Amino acid sequence: MRRIDIVVAIAIFIVAGLTNADCSDESSSQFTAILKGEGDFERAPHNRGNIYAPDVIWNGAIFRMWYGGQGEDGHDRISCAESADGQNWVRKGVVLKDGLANHVNDPSVVAVNWTYLMYHTRTEKDVIDWIDLAVSRDGQKWELKGCAIAAGPDGTWDSLSVGRPSVIFHDGQFKMWYDGRKDFPRGAPVKGIPTSSTSCRSVGYATSEDGFRWVRHHENPVFGHDAGAIDVKRLQDQFIMLYESRDGTRYAISTDDLKWSDQGIFVEKSGSSIDQFGHVTPLLFIDHEKKLYQLFVEAAGATTWNHNSIAVLKIDNDQLWRILSR
Repeated sequence: MRRIDIVVAIAIFIVAGLTNADCSDESSSQFTAILKGEGDFERAPHNRGNIYAPDVIWNGAIFRMWYGGQGEDGHDRISCAESADGQNWVRKGVVLKDGLANHVNDPSVVAVNWTYLMYHTRTEKDVIDWIDLAVSRDGQKWELKGCAIAAGPDGTWDSLSVGRPSVIFHDGQFKMWYDGRKDFPRGAPVKGIPTSSTSCRSVGYATSEDGFRWVRHHENPVFGHDAGAIDVKRLQDQFIMLYESRDGTRYAISTDDLKWSDQGIFVEKSGSSIDQFGHVTPLLFIDHEKKLYQLFVEAAGATTWNHNSIAVLKIDNDQLWRILSR
């Protein structure tokens, strides 16, 4: 079975029987769709489009976004788009692919000392993921550097797969949060993979001095709540972690990288068709100098989370701090 068939089947299995929260058209969360899947590398096998996992930086002149797309062949690749205002985007095409992998996706890009480092999920077989690294001088041409974080030892919380990294460079150190799991729910349509009645995702934490060699923290996992596809940012004296859900974007906060307190919904679904089945792979873009705060999400247009577009919500400074001070 190809990866796309497995992923769709698992998504259907996991969300079967769940009831979505009612949404009102009066919701204040008004997202704007900025990119929809198109072309051979974004249309997905169902030909309705499937793009996701945006990561955005401002390089002093333009906004640059790296994001994942599922092609008609079922394989995932990472593409790039650029924007002058953060709202109108021009595609620059595929920048990272791997003919030996089923899945190359979920980019997290850090710019340090004139070099871009892209941490991303890579899968060679089925749903067994690990985190790879690629480097670039211009953000367009990337050189693969191999595995940054592999699955953990047998029996540990992340022994099956790790992926969807979020990396920041803070106080001269690289810090990575990522999701992992050791099994799938019983009855999931997978073969040769551990299953359990208590299956869930958790979040791990690792650090690096050079961005290449990583050390897992001995207290892993640092967060549970079945959190996945996380995005971590530092805001003044605390960290905020966003994570995906069928109700919208959820969040947790921490003051020390390790001890996280779940805070519930950060931004709910909009109440429109664009994200009616939830927010996947959320990203909080912060530029204090420009006083620009934007929430990018993979807006789920299908219950199976395989028909997605990229949408954005502007958040003003007061609104952001009201959310964080709830």
